[in-house]
Amino acid sequence: MKLIYLTLIIILSPFASIGQYEVLEARKVKDQNGDKVKKGDFLSREDKIQVASKGGITLDVESAMHMKLGPGVYQVGTESTRHNEWYNTHLALTKKLKQEGMIMCKFRYKTLAVPGSDRHYEVDRIELDQSGFDRINHDTTRLTISWVNPDYRYKGGYRLVIRDYYNNGFVDIIETNEDTITFYPGKYGHKHMYYNIIADDCRASLRYKIEVNTPNARVNSSTTFINDKN
Repeated sequence: MKLIYLTLIIILSPFASIGQYEVLEARKVKDQNGDKVKKGDFLSREDKIQVASKGGITLDVESAMHMKLGPGVYQVGTESTRHNEWYNTHLALTKKLKQEGMIMCKFRYKTLAVPGSDRHYEVDRIELDQSGFDRINHDTTRLTISWVNPDYRYKGGYRLVIRDYYNNGFVDIIETNEDTITFYPGKYGHKHMYYNIIADDCRASLRYKIEVNTPNARVNSSTTFINDKN
């Protein structure tokens, strides 16, 4: 009889964690009862949490990429669904770029040394007509960017590659044969993103930042986004 009882425990115990997410990191996080959420706790899809200013939480969810949330009020299940859908998008875009040979491709730039330092400046990158940082305050706000390819003979296409700032995952890739493009950053649900232009021959621009200040935009971590030079 003891053997049967122990067998049932072994079989049933793995199912106790279905629908629950382990807290991998937590800083300044409380649940709906006002109790502190700590590393090693488990949260259900129905739980609501509040992440205070300069706080953050990392959860082990269904996707291979851990879910990170910055300051705000969240329902765990809603954010997990959002995160998993985005991760599936990231995987699909990664597969597409691999098929096109664009993941690991590199362009051999001409470089100039910066006097008085060990830094080098790549002189023949694609140059964007942008300030380096854009704030988006409405979902309907569109961002138009244009660029110049230093190779005037180039006749190929371009890709606008948009990535999440914190985990570098792909958010969207928009292809064009023009030297200008318009898109709507607010539709993606990411508060902090960066983008650049990449040509078919792998020549690329520098990265440019976007901060989206809309109700649906989610922060993946506490941020030094504006001051960060990367």
